[in-house]
Amino acid sequence: MSEVILLARDLSKVVTGAEGALPILQALDLQLEAGDSLAIVGSSGSGKSTLLGLLAGLDLPSSGEVHLAGQRLDTLDEDARARLRAERVGFVFQSFQLLDSLTALENVMLPLELEGARQAREQAVALLERVGLGERLRHYPRQLSGGEQQRVALARAFAPRPSILFADEPTGNLDSRTGAHISDLLFELNRERGTTLVLVTHDERLAARCARQLRLEGGRQVAA
Repeated sequence: MSEVILLARDLSKVVTGAEGALPILQALDLQLEAGDSLAIVGSSGSGKSTLLGLLAGLDLPSSGEVHLAGQRLDTLDEDARARLRAERVGFVFQSFQLLDSLTALENVMLPLELEGARQAREQAVALLERVGLGERLRHYPRQLSGGEQQRVALARAFAPRPSILFADEPTGNLDSRTGAHISDLLFELNRERGTTLVLVTHDERLAARCARQLRLEGGRQVAA
């Protein structure tokens, strides 16, 4: 039986503003196993990014529970949640989030060095070659195109072999051709490494490539 990587039960998020309580997510259930791929889709303001933050332990729900890699997140303090993310989770963002002062190679080596991995340089080089950037190792982010920066971000995210990778609009800042190439790499690495994927996207073509879709409207899950 496959390992359950992510489990959400009766998940809800409510924020309080000047006009009172505002529900952002309501009574959502979800289960993902190792190697699964899920696209979270919906219009702006439907709760996609809020859900991603809750599933990754970046925020806590108002009610319900999230279990990530066997750990119930609301029972962990902030430091423990951060350690769990460092050990089991990867992230890819629309804005790349590379460190400008580091080369492509150094950006990919960083998570490996933080976990004390042996042969961090060799692993990082192999991954950058895998995403077609073997000749860009010493280039800084400002010297790379948007597509190249996102490929560095993918290599960095997969470097420590996370159990699950959360991607927030990973092709949102790219043209259609470059976005399609990034999508190909994302799913190739998913298959090769068995990493569970959770994607927030407006790109219906990218969403269709996932094994499952979760569609949100007004903070509620609806039929995909």
